[in-house]
Amino acid sequence: MREYLILAFLTMTQICCAQKSEKSEHTNTNNEPEMEYASNYTLSLVNLIATPEKYHGKKVQIVGFLNIEFEGNGIYLHKNDYEHGIYSNGFWVSIDQKTGKTISDDKLNKSYVLIEGTFNMEQRGHMGLWSGEIENINRIIKWN
Repeated sequence: MREYLILAFLTMTQICCAQKSEKSEHTNTNNEPEMEYASNYTLSLVNLIATPEKYHGKKVQIVGFLNIEFEGNGIYLHKNDYEHGIYSNGFWVSIDQKTGKTISDDKLNKSYVLIEGTFNMEQRGHMGLWSGEIENINRIIKWN
């Protein structure tokens, strides 16, 4: 009888732990359309590369090595991925003039940064080389 109680307790514990946590609520202060957030923490590029369908169309926050150049705007898992042209370990970064100016003014290019924007798994950047695209960027800061 005791073994059955222990087994039942362990089963219930696993079920409780396996349930998804509820989505956190975000306040929209910019009068923008509501965007579903992927998470309330910085997402690993590895998770984004491995399971892009979970984050498609959602706002994501990632840290990686940023390179901005003609036909080569990307954020990579590591600096080595950039140096060796391993595009599949990164995402195309769609930037507008304002964001481009911020990057050059703050000397963010060719450094590790935190970027927040919307993930699009269907767009793969120049020549379709990347694992997806980060668009509608609303935050970019240097990561030390």
